[in-house]
Amino acid sequence: MAFGKLAHYSFDLVLISIILAGIHRNTGLVFDTSHFSSVDFRRWFGNYLAFGEKMYDQTVSLLKLTGYFKQRNLVLDYVSNQAGKYLKEQTGRDLNEFPKKDL
Repeated sequence: MAFGKLAHYSFDLVLISIILAGIHRNTGLVFDTSHFSSVDFRRWFGNYLAFGEKMYDQTVSLLKLTGYFKQRNLVLDYVSNQAGKYLKEQTGRDLNEFPKKDL
């Protein structure tokens, strides 16, 4: 029973570190360790956050390899959508109706 609890808490700690790494990557917010008085605890917590960053990177690379996920660029998708609407207004044709040229 003790090993099961230890494994459960360890898995939870890894998930929390991955979530903190995702918050850091997507928003730029970083956990401020200057509030901790112990230098050793700051160092340990910094290593914990670095571990979360590494696990986040490995998780993202694994998800990219599966083929079930694709990366989208929201800005490019929006501009492409607006350009398609504008083209439809001006010419009455969809973008797919134009012949594609190899570059």
